[in-house]
Amino acid sequence: MERLKQFQYRETAVGALSLRLKDIITDECQRNGTISVLLSGGTTPLPVYEELFQSNLDLSQVRFGLVDERFVEIENDASNEGVIRSLCRHRTDIHLMGMVVNHANYQESVKQCNRMYQPLINGSLVLLGMGVDGHFASLFPNDLPSTRGLSAEKPEVIATNAPAHPTERISTNLPFLLTYKHRILYITGTDKLAKFLNSKDDNSPIARIFDQLTEIYFAP
Repeated sequence: MERLKQFQYRETAVGALSLRLKDIITDECQRNGTISVLLSGGTTPLPVYEELFQSNLDLSQVRFGLVDERFVEIENDASNEGVIRSLCRHRTDIHLMGMVVNHANYQESVKQCNRMYQPLINGSLVLLGMGVDGHFASLFPNDLPSTRGLSAEKPEVIATNAPAHPTERISTNLPFLLTYKHRILYITGTDKLAKFLNSKDDNSPIARIFDQLTEIYFAP
């Protein structure tokens, strides 16, 4: 599979992927001016973000958003927005649009986020991750809202249910992600690679975007 780029060490994968992201951002900004980039949460991509934010690349023309989020306060360790903001706190040119906009009301927060994220449709770059159960974004197996998000036609931000705490999630749906030009998946661990490669056999959520991924980065 030509799209699959395998590395022996995670440090090497992080270096190659961060360089690729910087090249894409530079090229897209030169072509389009202001661009949109969506970032995934979790621990796997954090070293990539760290390299990106530690670089001297001008990011003032980038509107960063989130692929998904947990419905928690930004100070909570589980907050994707909080973790990413902590990595770029030394930068003054980072524009990050969070997803939790109404901490008092989950459903209302999702509705507000959906409206707020509409300008991010048709973006340049989205970096995705995948769980051992084959979920990506916060689109999970055996969850009806996630299933609807995978089969929807209109790009939206939706409410989904995770199998583990915190269960209330906010996620871009599949049509939203497919409006992005560069759709890159980064996974680590041989178990995740096997799950990804066999995802069409067990109809995991990741199978729904398998053929639409432009690049896949992997390290054991």
